[in-house]
Amino acid sequence: MWPLIIGLIFVALVTVLYLSGLLLPVTLVVAAGVFSFLFYKFFIKKFDPYEAVLVYRFGKFHRVKPGGWAIVIPVFEKVGAVLDLREQQEQLDIPVISREGLEIKMHSLVYFYISNAVNAALGVQDYRKAMIDLIESRVRDIAGEFTFTQLLINIEDIAALMTEQIQPSLENWGLTVNSFEISKLEPPQQVMDALRGKRVAEESLEAKKFAAEARRILTSALGKGTESFDDRTLSYLYVKALENMKSSKMMIPAEFMDIVKGGGTNSLAKGMISGTTFNKALNMIGDEVTKESAIGKSELKEKLEEAAGEPSDEKKAVAGDSADGSLDGSTTEEGSF
Repeated sequence: MWPLIIGLIFVALVTVLYLSGLLLPVTLVVAAGVFSFLFYKFFIKKFDPYEAVLVYRFGKFHRVKPGGWAIVIPVFEKVGAVLDLREQQEQLDIPVISREGLEIKMHSLVYFYISNAVNAALGVQDYRKAMIDLIESRVRDIAGEFTFTQLLINIEDIAALMTEQIQPSLENWGLTVNSFEISKLEPPQQVMDALRGKRVAEESLEAKKFAAEARRILTSALGKGTESFDDRTLSYLYVKALENMKSSKMMIPAEFMDIVKGGGTNSLAKGMISGTTFNKALNMIGDEVTKESAIGKSELKEKLEEAAGEPSDEKKAVAGDSADGSLDGSTTEEGSF
């Protein structure tokens, strides 16, 4: 019944429009409205302003569309990767082994963004995983070139120079690193484990080396008055001095300090030695550490290049090498990169 009534109303409406001469204009307006709706529904895509969109035509890369409105032709074209161009953050906890064989955990932060959407989507399977793997691998290689103390004292310069080294590889993947920071270093686990025992030397070879280095530094800084100190006292003073240093980024669990502090029986650990205040002694130790472990940027750069297996600038010049890894972010019809 209702279909018949609706049909009669439609016929009556068309008749009235025809007799009044408005049938054609109204038909065109309705057709335009239907066409606009279908065009918006199937041809128009809307993306956030911070996104970059890869559009494929006939299964091949065709163009990159920035955020906003985009026309994508159904059947012939389709939307591929949709990439976030905002700065992103990745937190990495990287276990490394220093030159003396100590296991250390580096807590780091990397801030990066996609500078070339085509390379990020088509140049590597997973740009984020590739970046993380590259950074972790390079950090492990570099850490083996330095002692624990050298890493701690020079950590900011090492991070900056390492960022310069990995940037060309990241550019090939369409990425740019704004900042790479090694925020904290955890003390060697072997040392903490050994200090739970009665004697450091019997617990761990690595802890023994750590205590020996502490003894050497303390002797240079404070004199022979430290020769009678036990390994726990040495470790406590050494670690405490590193913690107090302005440039130190050492993350010391409370458990660690309780262990080493509890084992100290000498007067310096309690506050005084030969009239020297505890804080002054720590400053003297810190000065000695800085004097021995600080490394110039040129030497750091050479070590990092050796760790990465790269020739120095001088060798590159002799060999006549030149590498142009720069990317302009432009795209081509075929999507080459």
